[in-house]
Amino acid sequence: MTSSAADTALLDSALRDSSLSAATIEHEPTMDAGLKRLANDWFDGVLLTLDDPEHQGLEPLTRVCASAGRAAVVVITESDDVHLAEESFRLGAQDYLTKSAIRPAEFGRAVGSAIRRQRVLHEMLQARDEQISARDQFLSHVSHELRSPLSVVHQFASLLIDGIGGPLTTDQQDLMAVLMRNTGQLKVMIDDLLEVTRPESGRLRIECRALEICELLTETAAAYRPRAVLRHVHLGIECSDLPTVLADAERLREVLANLLDNALKFTPDGGRITVEATQQADMVHVTVRDTGCGIRPEDEDRIFQQFVQVERDNEASRDGLGLGLYICRDLVERQGGVIWVASKFGSGTAVTFTIPILNRHNAATIRR
Repeated sequence: MTSSAADTALLDSALRDSSLSAATIEHEPTMDAGLKRLANDWFDGVLLTLDDPEHQGLEPLTRVCASAGRAAVVVITESDDVHLAEESFRLGAQDYLTKSAIRPAEFGRAVGSAIRRQRVLHEMLQARDEQISARDQFLSHVSHELRSPLSVVHQFASLLIDGIGGPLTTDQQDLMAVLMRNTGQLKVMIDDLLEVTRPESGRLRIECRALEICELLTETAAAYRPRAVLRHVHLGIECSDLPTVLADAERLREVLANLLDNALKFTPDGGRITVEATQQADMVHVTVRDTGCGIRPEDEDRIFQQFVQVERDNEASRDGLGLGLYICRDLVERQGGVIWVASKFGSGTAVTFTIPILNRHNAATIRR
């Protein structure tokens, strides 16, 4: 895509005199014409001049890179600007050349190398996508297959605890309690594996509706209060006079349950957990705050990644697969919010996520 007849002649001559002399070379004088060609035809490379007065800056490069597909994009300009070159590479260009430096032999090699690099990159990305797809299919299949025998183990263990097979001694009851606890942990792991494959395969649905968030937070926290009482952990909730939000109730409950489960896991006996909800601008901020062991500063950016478990002194840190917070982030972001963590190692952690308030701009979403 060139901006003038002089540019067209210069580039055509340089390519004809290079190792790409046998290549088919086509020119489009305008951005719109070039984008139309990219949408309808397949090319090995795209040469883009950024000197068109109608398209200043990097906006044309952004549009071309988004439409180029497998084609290598080479930026050609009169400006020998390091910052512009760096931004071009960041946006997806394979090379950045200045017109004053164009020599036929070097120019042909540069364009040819850009095309080869783009092909290698495309093959690597394609292989990565295939590996991710195969991994997700495997995890999903294994998770489903494990659910049935685990369900049977859980059912028979429950019958034994209930005395269906006869009374249990105190020692046997203690052993069955350990069995049930570990069975429950295994179920959580399997559910996490299933959950983490759903977003990437498109099976996870988010259906946002008008929701009174205080009621949901109160109900979810109440379900965890018996566990907290057994550990002498104070579980409180601070939530009142909040506006209606736009959210998926079940997915929001999953997020809160995951955060409360983590808080209970890492808060010592006699500690404190608080669920706080406040309005800030057009969002509701929900924070789960605990007085647990906290997170090291270098780990705060990692905890929302897949299969990441940070090292902690608490033995409970080895439970699970490291998927809970990754799933939380996915669910929150799919509902238009963000999630982050603030922690002081040794003193506790606060995880906050946001949910949009229902207003006239997003109200149409709930009438799908």
